[in-house]
Amino acid sequence: MDRTSLIKGHLEMCVLSILSRGKSYGYEIMKELEKYNLKLKGVGSIYPILTKLKDQEWVHTYQEISENGKARVYYEINEKGKLYLQKKVEEWLKLQQDIKSLLQIDLKGDHVE
Repeated sequence: MDRTSLIKGHLEMCVLSILSRGKSYGYEIMKELEKYNLKLKGVGSIYPILTKLKDQEWVHTYQEISENGKARVYYEINEKGKLYLQKKVEEWLKLQQDIKSLLQIDLKGDHVE
């Protein structure tokens, strides 16, 4: 099963969830996703998601100098992003429950042909 296509529509929610725990930068966010087996195609594939989150004004960004002296862009969720995340989580949980209910019928043998 191709998990990538299953999670594609939910990556914004996943990234916002990570950011709801604290500020982070692109590579660190990608590594956090990988901890949950949510792997992206490459290092650069996180940035279109982060750009969309910024364009939608769900996060704000700022630069800090890292230990190696290079500037790093950090992303931080804002109130608008928290509200959007809450809405998406509620939608996800409802969808998950609806699918679970549908599958329970099949598992009981009530509707399998």
